[in-house]
Amino acid sequence: MSAPQVPLGPPDEKKTSVPVVSVPSEEESISAENEPVQKAIPWTYKWIALACVVAFPIGQNWTNASLGPLKNTLRQELGITNAQFGVIASADSFVNSIFPILGGMILDWWGPNPVTICCTVVIFLGSVVAAASIHISAWRMLVAGHVIMGFGIAILDQAQQKFIYHWFGAGGLAFAFGLENAISGVVGLVAGMVAIPIRESTGWYGWTFWVPAFFCCASMLINIAYVFFEHIFIPKHYRLTSARAKAVAKSHGLNVKRTFSWDSLLKLPWQYLMLPGTQILQSGGANGFGVSAADMIRMKGYKEDTAGFMTTGQKVIRIVGAPIIGWLIDRYGHRFHLVALAPLFYVLANSLIGFTSAHPLVALVMQSIAGLINGMPLNVSIPLLVADQDKLGTAFGVWRAFNNSGATIMEVVYGVVQDGTEAMGYGRVLIISSSIKAVGFFIGITYIIVDFKKLGKGITMTRSQREARESEIEDRDADPLTRRRPVKAWTIYVMCALVAMVATGWTLFIKYLS
Repeated sequence: MSAPQVPLGPPDEKKTSVPVVSVPSEEESISAENEPVQKAIPWTYKWIALACVVAFPIGQNWTNASLGPLKNTLRQELGITNAQFGVIASADSFVNSIFPILGGMILDWWGPNPVTICCTVVIFLGSVVAAASIHISAWRMLVAGHVIMGFGIAILDQAQQKFIYHWFGAGGLAFAFGLENAISGVVGLVAGMVAIPIRESTGWYGWTFWVPAFFCCASMLINIAYVFFEHIFIPKHYRLTSARAKAVAKSHGLNVKRTFSWDSLLKLPWQYLMLPGTQILQSGGANGFGVSAADMIRMKGYKEDTAGFMTTGQKVIRIVGAPIIGWLIDRYGHRFHLVALAPLFYVLANSLIGFTSAHPLVALVMQSIAGLINGMPLNVSIPLLVADQDKLGTAFGVWRAFNNSGATIMEVVYGVVQDGTEAMGYGRVLIISSSIKAVGFFIGITYIIVDFKKLGKGITMTRSQREARESEIEDRDADPLTRRRPVKAWTIYVMCALVAMVATGWTLFIKYLS
């Protein structure tokens, strides 16, 4: 059950009669969003909403999970290099190096319902283009399809975060994220395991791309059904209210002409910006093993279908473990401790698969555990560090922009390095990946220190400890646990780092697309 939220600052009592209303000020939006909830949202509404929300990206998850097992097939059928496969694999990340930020601000201002419908429609169209490209063996058209899908994926993921945060609150956030990750894991597991069997049973690998197109269509219909469900069956006071709707309400129904405000981007607190500003290439470092795992196992002498089965089979750990880890985080806290621990598992997995004769499943298990305990603690920490629903979409947009830029850069770099390695081996790729994750370990240790020194141990606390501590705070703007302030110098650094990463990612992508 979601705990009642406590106002982050004193309400702004000013009223305006200006016909055109701008985005609410930081104090107004925070206060409006965090008014005490008189009645808890019924669990029936929560579970129905979650069931719909987790179904939105099923088709896109299926497509991504199929690429790894089909890497060797695509190289042979389309006549592409490893670097060009990296372009295909990073196509949706490429477009999402900029778009999530703009999309996040639009999402915060207009609300997720109309935006998610646009997203699922775009994803469906992209999946059709990707599947059609197989008929004419045009790998650049396949890239185009993934780029189109990327426009929808960018905001859809952020909308999911806002939906989950709204319905479950900070209390059950980790568990809800864990359940969502488990569903995504099931889809990825099935998609990866059947990719090669579909090719073998039908005699054509193109069906592996048409199946997710059908699922994308289903996701679009479920999204439309959810919007109707919310508007018809859910009482108005339980719905997620957009910043625009709040501004209209404040102005007594007057029209609001501004689409969004740059304040939601430039006034993000330093406590949150610490994450994207230090993670940089960490998301790309994790992909050194993940995307090409099936091909690595094949090069160890295993059959292609066996390699694909093992690669996807290890996802069972994430499926089972994601809700458990989410529950443990809610109950015991220590989010940044898990962030520091995850890179060690990544390094161990890379070492086992690349430089030992250990069975590949051992490395796959280590890699799966690393992914399980790395991504979720960061995702559930973001709402706590932002502490403002009206900025949450923008915050997740910046987070995705960093992650996608890093993934784009490293996917292409890995392909180039592999093409330049004798027998196209993965030794150098794994060394680069391990080096990046080794840095990630020290970054995680730094987070723990900052949490103890500057954040009032809020990320280490359990849910009950945090709620008890917040109930004792009289001045929320003075206490490190609840104080959320932007720091101009840190904001400038983070935005400059993002521009540099986007420029690098786009340069590499366009260079190897030609």
